[in-house]
Parts: sequence; structure tokens; C-alpha cells
Amino acid sequence: MNRITKWLGVGVGGLLGLGLVGFVGSYLGFAGQFLVPATTTDDPSLPGRTINGYRFHLEVFGLPTRPVVVVLHGGPGSDYRSLLPLQQLSDDYQVVFYDQRGSGLSPRVPDEQLTLDQYVEDLHAIIASVSPHRPVRIVGHDWGAMVGAAYLERYPDTVSHAALAEPPWLTAEQGNQWYEQINHGQPPFSWALLEGVWRSWIESLYVYGPDEDARRDFFTRQVQELDVPGHPLAGYFCQDDLHQAEDASWRMGSRSYRAVLKSVMDDGRFTRDMITPRSKRFPHKVLLLAGSCSKIIGANVQRQNVGLFAAAELSVIEGAGHTLFGEKPDASLSALRRYLAEDHSARVASD
Repeated sequence: MNRITKWLGVGVGGLLGLGLVGFVGSYLGFAGQFLVPATTTDDPSLPGRTINGYRFHLEVFGLPTRPVVVVLHGGPGSDYRSLLPLQQLSDDYQVVFYDQRGSGLSPRVPDEQLTLDQYVEDLHAIIASVSPHRPVRIVGHDWGAMVGAAYLERYPDTVSHAALAEPPWLTAEQGNQWYEQINHGQPPFSWALLEGVWRSWIESLYVYGPDEDARRDFFTRQVQELDVPGHPLAGYFCQDDLHQAEDASWRMGSRSYRAVLKSVMDDGRFTRDMITPRSKRFPHKVLLLAGSCSKIIGANVQRQNVGLFAAAELSVIEGAGHTLFGEKPDASLSALRRYLAEDHSARVASD
């Protein structure tokens, strides 16, 4: 027994030694300076606006006399950097971009503030701030399109036009189908995945501030961007090629990503509808957009979403994947301009 114990001890010690050597080797081999930008809390030079005591990272382009367009970015947890091609709309509109609560370069907050309901109320407060006397137009992409749809359900009279680009789902039933299709967001095991996650973790150890969330924000973004076999979102893009994505960002909000999704889930399943099926409360026509290459949440899914609104049309952007505003900005902006210029003064009769 003593001999067995001795050899077990030697074996465990050897494994620990190898693990330590591997860690030290990786730590030295992946050494570098990995910077994470500060939020408006620590960088007062960032454009922003304080609304209800919270300083959003927020920019406005265009003359204040023009109709207002509010842009809603994807995620949860991302930022509006990839949607800046929409700044071109400022020749006809006042265009408002903002990073959602706990996301991008907006301040980090406790998890209890990171819910769908809070995001809807934040949007309502921003609309009241930037356009207090007339309805706005909203343009949402991905998660931002979902927030926009939820907002239309709660505050249908403060919006005249709503363009929703590839919301992954608008009902819980759709959400669970989507979640299964992307394997709960988990790529299959591969050595490339293991190496990528390990390297991302080691690199995150070289992140020193500017706040307590910086290290995990960096790690989450690095892992999301790994190009590994069987990536669950490859079907979002042309030729299933993740390199086609135009999704530049300043900073990921990792806690926002987890906490906001958790707020619409129960026991690993989506239980919250963005809009109530058949309620059709929004009284104007909605524009749904999809990239022709987007197989998972593209035209087929958005055709289903057309029936969720009192009136809606689908515009498919040819040769684009999920990040259509960055991949095909001219075609996407053309579809947006045509829709945003329509006269929506009359209300659509719900069936």
C-alpha cells in the first residue's frame, strides 16, 4: 500500500509539474499588451449623454431639426461600432447611436439591471430625451431588432417606422428552435477550440483594467471570434465563412450577454416573447431585412416574422450575410431610405 501511495504521489506530482511548465510556457509564449478601452465612467472624453442617472456612450449625427432615427445594436453586450455605416442617413435624419446598458463603452452595472425590461425602458428614456415631441424611426440589428420589437409592443405610439434586421427570434417558440439549431451556441470539441480558448484565457491575464470587467470582457470577445470547425454561427454568412462578417466592435459586455439572455430564459429554455403573437399592437408597417446568404436566421425566419405584425414587408439584401449593413452598405441603405421616407401617418388596421 505504501508503494502504491508513493507512486500515486509521484504521478500526481509529475502531472502538476507538467501542468505548471505548460502554464508558464503558455504565459510567456502568449505574452503581450492587450488593451481594453474604458467606458464613459473612466473616460470623460467619450461622447455620451446622462439619462436617468446613467451615462450612455451615445453619439448623434445630423441636424436636430430632422426626423430622428435611433439605432439599436446587436448582442446582447456588443456596441454600435459595426453599425456606423448607418451614419450616412444623417443627410436626411438625425441619427442616434448608443451602447446599451452594460455593453460596449457604456458603464458596467450590477446584473439585476441587465434585463430585457430595463433595455426597453432605457430605449424609452432615450427616445424621450432625443425626440420628446414627435415619434422616432428605429433601426435594430440582431438583438437590437429584438429590443426594438419588444419596445413596439410596449410603446407603439412613440415610433413611426421600425426596420428590424435579422432578429434571431421574436417568440419563445422561435427562440428555442434557434437555440437548438446553433447547438446552444457551443461549437463541437476540437483541438483548435481548446487551443483558442486556452490562448484567449492566457492573453486575458495580461489585461490590467481599466475596470474589473475588462478581463472577462476581453476573454468573451476573443472566444466568440474563434474560427473553429463547426462554429454554430457559420451559417450566418456567405459560404459559411466567418471571415465575411463585418462586426467590428470596441468592447464586449460579457455580463450583459449572460444576464440579459438569462432574463428571458427559464431552466435553459426561452420563455419570453419579444412581442405577443397576434397582438399586432404597432399600428404602422414594419420593414424586416435579411441577408440572402444568412441560412439560420435569414429570409425564411423573417418571412415568419412578417405575420407577427399588423403590416410588414421583407427586403432581402443579395450577396449579404447577417452583418448586412457592413457587408452591403449601399444596398442596405437603399432599402432603409425607401422605407424610412414612406408616409406612415395613417394607422394600419390589424386583422
